Amino acid sequence: MSAVALRRSGPQQGVPVLAVHGFAADSSVWMLVEPALKDDVALGLIDLPGHGRAAPVVPGGLDAFGPYLADALAEQGAPVWLLAHSFGAAVAMRAAALVPEDVAGLILIAPAGLGQAVAPDFIAALLAAQDADAMRAALGQMLTRPAMITPAMAQGVLAQMQHPERGAALRAVAALLPGLAHALAPHLPTLAPLPIHVISGTADRIIAPPAALPACWPDARHHVIEGAGHLPQLEAARPTITTIRTALGLA
Repeated sequence: MSAVALRRSGPQQGVPVLAVHGFAADSSVWMLVEPALKDDVALGLIDLPGHGRAAPVVPGGLDAFGPYLADALAEQGAPVWLLAHSFGAAVAMRAAALVPEDVAGLILIAPAGLGQAVAPDFIAALLAAQDADAMRAALGQMLTRPAMITPAMAQGVLAQMQHPERGAALRAVAALLPGLAHALAPHLPTLAPLPIHVISGTADRIIAPPAALPACWPDARHHVIEGAGHLPQLEAARPTITTIRTALGLA
């Protein structure tokens, strides 16, 4: 297993939280959440394999991503909340099923793997983009206000996609996305004893909000952010952060 790419933020004595980004992103996706939690949360911001500062390789299928995150949890020495977005939420669920004793709870934003498919046109557009304008248009599908995707953001993702090693790694992750629900299904009952909060945007065109949460999670809570797309932590930061803080017992 490659070394974990992890950055820490906030007071050491705060509520322990590990934040996990989604496909083709990195820990910067928490740019508005991090300062909002800085006084109360011992926050770890991780980059998944193939992304950001992590090694430009992919360990295999979802079952191989899980141990990478589980290693980061084990370093904390106490149960940790997992705050995870999209593909990262699928990785978080898999890791939590491996080491439930190390997890205090799950906050899953626009989660992949709960039955709703990731929009194939979105993935195809990301993989096919040849310049920053095309990448910006592809990324803009995640938001109800596409202009929030800056040229610099688009150029950053494009550079990752066009890098020989990182591009290959991201394409390997993209190939996992259609099978996430099948891969996760056997592990969902293991998570039922944990506090689980799912946050969805009503205007999410990438992963449609689930009509219902898994029946094996009778106590899970579904929080809906009106008008938000696939990145509510960016375009609807205030209500999303309020929901996160409430789930952590900080409201």
